Amino acid sequence: MYERSRAAQTVIMSKEAVIMSIVNFWSAAFRLPSQCMKEVEQLYAAFLWSGPDLITSRAKVAWKEVCKQKDEGGLGIRDLKEVNLVCGLKLIWRLLSGKSLWSKWIKVNLMKKKSFWEVNQKTQNGSWMWRKLLKIREIAKGFYRKEVGNGRHTSFWFDCWNENGVLYDLLGARGFIDIGVCKEATVEDAISRPCRRRRYRTRMLNAVEESLNRVRDNRSGDKEDVSLWRRGSGFKSSFSTSETWKIMRGDRVKYDWTRGVWFTQATPKFAFMVWLANLTRLSTMDRVIHWNPGADDECVLCKNARESRNHLFFECSYSIQLWENLVKGIMESSYTSSWSEIMRLAAEGCNMDRKRLFCFRYAFHIAIYGIWRERNRVRHGEKLMPITVLKKVTDKGVRNKLSVMRAKGVKGMEDALQLWFGTRV
Repeated sequence: MYERSRAAQTVIMSKEAVIMSIVNFWSAAFRLPSQCMKEVEQLYAAFLWSGPDLITSRAKVAWKEVCKQKDEGGLGIRDLKEVNLVCGLKLIWRLLSGKSLWSKWIKVNLMKKKSFWEVNQKTQNGSWMWRKLLKIREIAKGFYRKEVGNGRHTSFWFDCWNENGVLYDLLGARGFIDIGVCKEATVEDAISRPCRRRRYRTRMLNAVEESLNRVRDNRSGDKEDVSLWRRGSGFKSSFSTSETWKIMRGDRVKYDWTRGVWFTQATPKFAFMVWLANLTRLSTMDRVIHWNPGADDECVLCKNARESRNHLFFECSYSIQLWENLVKGIMESSYTSSWSEIMRLAAEGCNMDRKRLFCFRYAFHIAIYGIWRERNRVRHGEKLMPITVLKKVTDKGVRNKLSVMRAKGVKGMEDALQLWFGTRV
């Protein structure tokens, strides 16, 4: 029963669903405590694997793997720690770029005319959340910069307004003396200081002076300074939660086999089953005997071999009949019953057109689901379904899917049902 409902549970927990929206809402308003996030994720994991019973011991895949994107081998559920961090960065953006009553209050009462970047992290002023925001400043610093207009609201030392970076990080307190600009100065103050242009002995000081000269030449007294945030295509004047999250995660390993699991128009409960099978996380008897040595590990479908993932799909004399019936006509000369080859073909297509590839993938999914369901029925004491009946049931499942797609007018799949009828063997 739980195998049938897990796909629905995954959808409920996805980023678009109500339960995740509640977490996103509160994360956007407050930075959540670590223990709170840990407990929520434990509830998520328990719900995914056991439904409303919330049994934590039934997990088949580690939560950190579940939280990877689908093309990375996971289920695409977002890690709450990552969500919480991005929402914290969004609060910093609102503070630095906005003119709300909240940001004005913080600047007057907590920052006290200082730059946000120079406030002491160990300060006892403000709330717990304020101190948490101060702790993630170094991360925010890599995303935030200022575009100078009149320079009136841009800190010369602590804002990133030039291509060299944050000047205080580069020059330290010694820079106040070397350049002759005080700690509290804005870019406008630095431009307006009464001193002649000069050359320094160090390359960095000369680079700063050149940047200042360029700003002085292009400065507009009527144009306000603009806050910018790093996006996928460069720095923009708006914050994007999704793009910030992607940049934070960086590039990760992507797996080709996921294309054969998560594809357009796939049935979620079938895809979920194939995902588990490819990760060898189905409770086949070769795995069960590790924690239950007395269990009978014989395949209940053919009674001729030890049950394993590869045996069930499709080395078993029972399951191979279903597989041949479904896909031999579709695959033609590429026909195989090897799990690794099937996954490769499902991912790459190997010269199949769109309709043929979809029929192959969907038949693969429904075969996995049907065989595993039949295996579970027999394991729980029911009589084995004749293979002729199972063939009819799965074939009807494919035909029903293709009929629904035709009725919905799915582009490029208008003749898929005719193709399926033409490949019956």
